[in-house]
Amino acid sequence: MRALRDLLEDPTPALSALTERPSGLFVDFDGTISRLATTPDEAIASLRAVRSLERLSGKLDVVCVLSGRRAQDIHDKVGLRDLLYAGNHGAESIDGDAHSVSPLAQQYGDAIEHLLRDLRGLADGDGMIWEHKGSSAAVHYRAAADPESARRMLASALDRVGTSGLQTFWGKMILEIRPPVGLHKGHAIRSVVEERGLKGVVFLGDDSTDVDGMEALADLGRKDQVRGCGVAVIDEGTPAALLDAADYRLDGVDGVEVLLERLCESL
Repeated sequence: MRALRDLLEDPTPALSALTERPSGLFVDFDGTISRLATTPDEAIASLRAVRSLERLSGKLDVVCVLSGRRAQDIHDKVGLRDLLYAGNHGAESIDGDAHSVSPLAQQYGDAIEHLLRDLRGLADGDGMIWEHKGSSAAVHYRAAADPESARRMLASALDRVGTSGLQTFWGKMILEIRPPVGLHKGHAIRSVVEERGLKGVVFLGDDSTDVDGMEALADLGRKDQVRGCGVAVIDEGTPAALLDAADYRLDGVDGVEVLLERLCESL
């Protein structure tokens, strides 16, 4: 695990990336601009962060909220029209009035539903939330009486039924199920970079599903396609892989709020 420098000590790397034009800011939702909540429905976007994102949408070429949630869900929780919303780890997006879903991901909807049903038959318990999001699924166990026991039960059930060719990922008290078609946050960032011709990118994320985004940004930087700045948002349970993939760190949603305000003032 690498020791990363706090970006608030000197936000120059983020500012330098965003002064390249065209430029884009990508932020995760849960744990980044919203404090982690017991259930997905209880998560609320930080008002300070939303105000800054609104200001930044007038200064940058792209401001994107990139999440494992449905695109409509993050759109409704953030509530800003001029942002790009990439949901289901990039399998769908909302841009203004346009809502698009990847046909590759759609064809796995039945397989995801079947796996979720099989797991639930073996590992359901009080406080566990089973969420089919169309192009992906998630099992939340933060609200379980004993989250560690719930995780072990889920892992055992997964060993018994298998993945049916789907991909599974463990995050902060969550099991993610995704189609095996390479649609993840790294793919989403690459796609927007290519479509919008971005030359500077900052990405903020806090969990294991954000590692793909950090790695894609680092790869684009090595190829001199963009000036990138990957930022790990640190809180309880931050995965070591995220620290290894990021360039800098911020301490929790509080740190994100301060950084976004400084970007507003400086850009």
